[in-house]
Formats: sequence, structure tokens, C-alpha cells
Amino acid sequence: MALLAVLPALVWLFVGCLFPHWLPALPLSTVQVVSGAIGVFLLLTLFFRQWRWTHWAPWLAGNAGAFYLAEQSDTVNALPIWWVLSSLWLSFAPVPSLRTWSGKGLFILLLGLPLGLLWPPLGAGIAALNPSHWLMTATLRDDYPQLAYGLFVLAIAGTWATFLMYQVSAAYRWAQWAAWLVMMALLLTGSAPDALSWTVIVAATGLIVALADQLLRLAYIDELTGLPQRRALMSQLQHLKRRSAVCMLDVDHFKKFNDKYGHDVGDQVLRLLGRILAEQKGLKAYRYGGEEFTLVFAHNEQARLKTQLEEVRKAVASYPLSIRDASRPKRGNEGKQQRGQSKVQNKHVKVTISLGATVRAKNDTAEAILKRADENLYSAKKAGRNRVVLR
Repeated sequence: MALLAVLPALVWLFVGCLFPHWLPALPLSTVQVVSGAIGVFLLLTLFFRQWRWTHWAPWLAGNAGAFYLAEQSDTVNALPIWWVLSSLWLSFAPVPSLRTWSGKGLFILLLGLPLGLLWPPLGAGIAALNPSHWLMTATLRDDYPQLAYGLFVLAIAGTWATFLMYQVSAAYRWAQWAAWLVMMALLLTGSAPDALSWTVIVAATGLIVALADQLLRLAYIDELTGLPQRRALMSQLQHLKRRSAVCMLDVDHFKKFNDKYGHDVGDQVLRLLGRILAEQKGLKAYRYGGEEFTLVFAHNEQARLKTQLEEVRKAVASYPLSIRDASRPKRGNEGKQQRGQSKVQNKHVKVTISLGATVRAKNDTAEAILKRADENLYSAKKAGRNRVVLR
């Protein structure tokens, strides 16, 4: 999905920068197109209560308005500096919710400050930071006016993208990068008709695609374990292949474990189990609910299933879960200072799971196969837990 969020920007960079004459004329005015594109994005963020996304609407609106009204070179040269600073801050700094007063103030600031660059003293002051003034000599600036700017954009874009790839960032982070990049490229296509309109359309499209990805994740991905949740499982079970199998599993004595060590440690167990299941080959893991998980296999070979399920059981049972000692300081620096002074800092416990699996029968419904797997899970628990029942 991250690629889809960036794809409109990549197409725009290719067409808008290299072949601006290819851009089709738009039937609406620039003001109408910009207002419509940003308005759709803003309404979607407000409707779905995705508050951290909302600030990108005034960012786009303010920057587009400043570019549209700019007539002085100082203002045009000041815009890229503001675009870099503001977009990086929105992307990586904690942003207050629009529901707070500070969030509302930030909304107004992002909308109004770019327009303030139209004031000559402010525009000239920011324009002095333009990279062409300190990356190239006066002679080179005259001969190659766009070279320094292009190098500056490539440096920022490359560093930003490298960080996102290193962090394995979500589509939202990439959409922010793409929105900034197309705005920076706008100065290279400023003379093309409808360039501003197409730039805002591309930026808003990338953000909307990333927003759709976020909403899908909220609906289908469990936040605690990172696994698909029950809604995704039920959809998958409606399309099971003829040769397939389903397994229900849960953590043994999870309630007692929660009562003894606390819900934070219980969540730690579920995250651990989610990570172990996600790393297993040849199966698709889902969080069914609570401490229950479901595994779906694309084959029904019982000997192979037994081996795979035993591997899952052993992987969990052999993992030493480390529980922080209650007396250990929560602050990292204090913990380092006391390291080695106490013989017991962490307690290691073992977690086990029980598994009940079944192969798909002819004309099986999703409810029928889950019920049969759940009955086998109950049999595994009744037989002593920490075991697999497959039939």
C-alpha cells in the first residue's frame, strides 16, 4: 500500500517535470480544483476522526495559496525552505490533536504562515536560506539556476526516504514524503498550465490512499499483536480451498497468569505469541479474540500438519519470557546504575499453548470448521494442556 501512496507522486515527477506539455487541461479553475481536492481530504479525516492527518490539509492549502499569489522572487525562493521545515516537523514531531486548543492553533498557523511569506521583509529573510545561495557560486547560479535547487531536493528526499525504508514505515509516512516532494517539484513546473492544480491533486490522492490503508488496518489488523483479526479470518474462511485445515489455539492458564503478573505482562505474552506465529512458515495466523488465535493452512496432509503444529507448540514453550522485577526502577538510567547489584532483576517464566486442529470437510461452512477445531482445542486442554489434538 505504501507503493500506491507514492505512485501518483512518481508519475507526476516523470510527467510534470520532464514533459509538462503532456498535462491535460482541467475544466475547472485552479482555485476550484485546489479547494475541492483539499476539501475532500479534510472531510475524510474529520469524518473518520483521524486527527493526526488533519493538519496536512491546511499545510497543502496554505502552501498552494502562497504559491498561487506569489509574484515576487523572494516569496518563491522562501517557499521551499518553509516546505522542508514544516513538513519534516509535521512528519516526525508530536502533533497535537485538532480537538485541543494547541491543535487548532497549529491548524491556523499552517494555513496562515505561508501567506505571511508574501510580505516582502519576511519573504526576503527566509529566501536568504535558499540553497542556491550557499551551495553554488554566483557564476554557477547564473548558468545553472535550477541545479542547486535540484541537488537540495534530492539530498532531502534521499535522506528522508532512506530513514523511512530503515524504519519500515507505513503508507502514511510515505504519503507525507510524497506530498512534500511534489510540492518541491512544483517550482520546476511552475510555468506549465494547471501545474498547481495537478500538484495538489497528486498530493491529496497519495494522502487519501494512505488514509484508506490506515482505515483498513484499523478494521482488519489487531493493534496489540499485529496479526489480522477475527473479521479478516471470517472473510478468509469463506474462501477456503478444498484442501485446507484450521487450528484454534490459546494460552494455557492465561487468566491465572494475568491475575498473578498483571495485564501488562499478559499483553506482553500476546505480543510474543503474535510474533512467533507470524514467523512460522506455511500458515496464516489470526487473532480470534482474547488469548485465542486461529491458524489457517493451505493443505490437509495430516502428518505435515502434525509436524507444523508441534513446531508451533515447541517454539512457544521453549521461549523464556522475561518479566521485569517489580523492585527494578522503570527509568533506564537508574536500572543501569543498579545493574549487577541485585542477584534477581528479571524473572523468567514459561508460556504454553494448547492447539486443536481439523481438516476441511466437504461442504464445510466457516462456523462448522471453527466449531470442530474449537472442540479439539477443548480436548487438548482436557487431556492436560500444552499439546496438539488433530482429527
